Amino acid sequence: MIEIKNLTKTYNYKKSNAFTALKDISLKIEDGEMLAIVGKSGAGKSTLLHIIGCIDTFEKGEYTIDDINIHKLSDKKLAEIRNEKVGIVMQDFALVEEYTVIENVKIPLYFSKKKKGNANTLALEALEKVGIKELAKKPVNKLSGGQKQRVAIARAIVNDPSFILADEPTGALDTKTSAEIMELFRKLNDDGKTVIIITHDPGVADACNRRIEISDGKITESGQA
Repeated sequence: MIEIKNLTKTYNYKKSNAFTALKDISLKIEDGEMLAIVGKSGAGKSTLLHIIGCIDTFEKGEYTIDDINIHKLSDKKLAEIRNEKVGIVMQDFALVEEYTVIENVKIPLYFSKKKKGNANTLALEALEKVGIKELAKKPVNKLSGGQKQRVAIARAIVNDPSFILADEPTGALDTKTSAEIMELFRKLNDDGKTVIIITHDPGVADACNRRIEISDGKITESGQA
């Protein structure tokens, strides 16, 4: 479970050009939810994503993942939490183009302290879940956008994280492929995986079970999608 209490994030903290991006945010995400976080550009979505993904820190408040208090953890410990607890899917895929599909999917396993099995086997299982096991040995630079996003999702789930955090996962895709990717997220959620999607697309938000709207660094609306 993810729980955020009274969290505030200020860039350039205590400097003359300080800017408060998140203001007294409180949010609880239960295991097994499929949640959309929506808002306009500049609303604070990316900042919230970076904090939920343990990419960025904050000054005030509390943030716990599976009862682990994230605030003031060392950089080394935050990296471990990112690797073990968070599966991140980026809009631009963030793949190594010269690597094969399976080489990309295996990357998180090399940084994991917990050996969960043979890397090739785990990567192939993840690729099977996203429906592209047959592409395992194909170079990423030979794939379509939709296939690349499936590789990114496989990489995100290969370590069996506590939750998947997706940043505008359909933003670079056409309508048909976007629908296929959202159906894949739905299937992963139906299988018990917690899915959090950052989006400005109402259609993507409607495909989730719950939506949180953020505006000017504050949660302005919360409810069923």
